[in-house]
Amino acid sequence: MNTLPTIFVIEPDQAIAESIKNVAAVLELRCETYTTGQEFLDAFDRHRPGCLVLEIRISGMNGLQVQQALINMDATLPVIFLTASASVSIAVHAMRMGALHFLEKPFHEHDLWSAIQEAIHIDGERRRMKSVQETIDAGVSILTEKELAVLELLADCKNKQAMASDLGVSIRTIEHHRTQLMRKLKTNSIAGLLRFALNMRRSAANVPEKSHLSGQNGNGFGTGTEEFVPHNGYHAQRSAEVPLRRRNSK
Repeated sequence: MNTLPTIFVIEPDQAIAESIKNVAAVLELRCETYTTGQEFLDAFDRHRPGCLVLEIRISGMNGLQVQQALINMDATLPVIFLTASASVSIAVHAMRMGALHFLEKPFHEHDLWSAIQEAIHIDGERRRMKSVQETIDAGVSILTEKELAVLELLADCKNKQAMASDLGVSIRTIEHHRTQLMRKLKTNSIAGLLRFALNMRRSAANVPEKSHLSGQNGNGFGTGTEEFVPHNGYHAQRSAEVPLRRRNSK
């Protein structure tokens, strides 16, 4: 499987598809083009990194339906919408479903270039977070209740004497549990256990890290509470029902 990021494009207009390919070439990224949503979904592997650039108005399955299909697949792929015309209600719906940007045609190549760079970075972050979550889930699944209790106390930065006091057991029992934890979690240090314990706590609390993922839920998709800020500079609260404005060419 190719692990290099790919710009996936769903665009029936060949001239625009070629323009996006040119942007991909400048960024030295792979680019695959499709004319319909179903054609893309039939070929797509959710494990492939990158981003999706698509026209919202395409024949057959429209852009919003493609976006929903990706969510149903638990895909991390960031979505950048293109459109010649769309109401704010459509843009709001797309952004609430987790779209990263909503660019109006004719778009400036610099805007698309910037949006794609951001999308590639976010996809990498989402995949990293997902990998950490999978590691946590796999580790937690093989631990006993007492071992989990020791991890929780370790996340509180308590020493073995305090752990023994809190759990009502001997220090030797705590040492035994820590040894078992290091064996099961494949680490040879208390520092390794502490990292796992802190990641486990962040995961349980669902506290987002300080990154481009702010305003998104645990799967990396939008919560629908942030403001709608398209990449062309238009700025509005998501509840607003006013026409989209085009960028004035200079």
